[in-house]
Amino acid sequence: MNDGESGWERELSRTKSQKSKVTRPKRSQGRGVLVFVAIVVIVLAVAGYVISQPPHQAGSIGDIAPDFTLHVVSASGLSDESVTLSSFRGKVVVLEFMVSWCHVCQEMAPSVEYLSQKYNGQDVVFLSVAGTQNGATAESTADYIKQYQSTWTYALDTDGSVFSAYRVDATPTFLILDKSGTILSRLQGAVATAAFSNAIDRALS
Repeated sequence: MNDGESGWERELSRTKSQKSKVTRPKRSQGRGVLVFVAIVVIVLAVAGYVISQPPHQAGSIGDIAPDFTLHVVSASGLSDESVTLSSFRGKVVVLEFMVSWCHVCQEMAPSVEYLSQKYNGQDVVFLSVAGTQNGATAESTADYIKQYQSTWTYALDTDGSVFSAYRVDATPTFLILDKSGTILSRLQGAVATAAFSNAIDRALS
């Protein structure tokens, strides 16, 4: 009698064990499906966020400044001499975008001249890219240089390609580049001399 009961109990135990072995994988599969669905949802959310962001544009803070080569314009007019931005690597560059008829550019000219003299002898280069929008020419730029007695280098962007590369839609626009050519600051319009100087100091440091 005891042997029979023992055999029945063993059979019952075996049956329970088999049921247990059958149900465990199902619970495991269910968890696996939930994890997979969660991962898919996260991936889709991240992809949606990335797609929704505006595309990165060249000429932004943190970018290496797009290189260019332009002809120099002086108080005497357009010259055969050219200037290449990347030739100033190893120095801080104050890059101005201006147009000769721009009133705010004219207002800023004495401040820029003051700063160019203040940083003279240091590793700082001032370079103005003169545009030809709305009738500005090499001749009007030369007159501007004479009128404001600018002592730094001007280069003429004849076809507006450099303005476009830097997404300049208002003048004056000033970019401060560090010694590696990276854009650290972007200033626009009438800028206080102290704020301008602080931006140059940050680039030097």
